[in-house]
Amino acid sequence: MKKANRLTEKRSERKKVFLRSGAYLIVTDAEKTEKNYFEGIKNIIPDSLKNDLQIKIYSNKALSKIIDFAAEERNKDERFRDIWLVFDRDEVKNFDELIEEAKESKMNVGWSNPCFEIWLMSYFKNLENISTSKKCCDTFEKVFQDNTGKKYKKSEEKIYNILCESGDENKAIERSREKYHQVRKDYSHPSKMIGCTTVYKLVEELKKKIELKK
Repeated sequence: MKKANRLTEKRSERKKVFLRSGAYLIVTDAEKTEKNYFEGIKNIIPDSLKNDLQIKIYSNKALSKIIDFAAEERNKDERFRDIWLVFDRDEVKNFDELIEEAKESKMNVGWSNPCFEIWLMSYFKNLENISTSKKCCDTFEKVFQDNTGKKYKKSEEKIYNILCESGDENKAIERSREKYHQVRKDYSHPSKMIGCTTVYKLVEELKKKIELKK
């Protein structure tokens, strides 16, 4: 019994550590925009916490295997308990199924419908019902230039800084949350939730973590 009690205590201690300082692993299939965006967040994190946020790129492979890839990365480091997969509807055939499979694997998904630019747009304005990635990107290019005076490039390394300087991150979270809950009243499947994104949930979590650690 004593040994069992000690094991229980150890498990309890591990759980407390996780709740206090669990690390985040973000896996995205995009080598440019999404990667640069989250690297921007990582750059503002205090040096002592940078290892608590790791970004892995899963590209040029079948997206249906991204969960297996994330699981392998998680198993390499026991600190990673908050796993986030970031991908767009336009890149996934079985969009809804993949999201459900990720949840069953204890992973979170920061999905965007139709693409990541719908989240970036929320820094400047309310999210529109745009169903195609091309139209979404074209619309965001104009919004971005109107608000920053710069031409939007998917390879822009300072995209996060520019968005925060010229837009409003708190408003972005608020707008995205409002649109998500509004559309969810009529549609339960992410593939049908045009102009929505759950990336705001991940960004909000990271912001809270950073603030708590300051």
